[in-house]
Amino acid sequence: MDTDVALPQDDWAFVPRFRVIRVGEERRGIRLEEIYWATLKDIADSRGVSVGEIVEACERRLERGGNLSSALRVEAAMHLRRAHEAARLRTGLKMVANQVQACPAPCFALSDDRKLIAHNLTFMSFVQSRLLRLPQRSTVQGVRLSLDVPFADLVEKLKMEDSGPATIGFVIGVDEQVIRGRLNAVLAPLVDRDAIVGFILPA
Repeated sequence: MDTDVALPQDDWAFVPRFRVIRVGEERRGIRLEEIYWATLKDIADSRGVSVGEIVEACERRLERGGNLSSALRVEAAMHLRRAHEAARLRTGLKMVANQVQACPAPCFALSDDRKLIAHNLTFMSFVQSRLLRLPQRSTVQGVRLSLDVPFADLVEKLKMEDSGPATIGFVIGVDEQVIRGRLNAVLAPLVDRDAIVGFILPA
């Protein structure tokens, strides 16, 4: 008796599947792993065409005797490479810093190691205006910042679909002085680590 065997989460991508695709007035029998079929479908959807038209375009580019399956794998890989490059340009520390600097309100970015990785001048003005004995030339070094919820729990909440910003409390400390307040937190556009951007709310 046949039984269904659950595949590990990502093993579906390796499963080969044979499909007959209409290419113009003809048909082509092609065997590819599922990850390539899924990617070719994404390409077709993004261009408003059928998978058959993607196959036809790849076939036209082939030299005589070329391998169509290999050409389709290259087409899929190039699509994923372009998507990765576009995502890289929209993420990273420079993008986080630009977003923080563009905010007119006191704003900062906090990484999962509890370090401030970006802040704007308004944030430092906010700290300087509320603490005594803080030199005007003081930098973010020496400023301690903590949240009233565990960082990992906050990140998991923000990763939930349609969660929106989270409003939480914070404490900023310099030496023995502290500032308490509320902020709106969102995920920072980073792919290599978890981080949040915090927008301090008016008291």
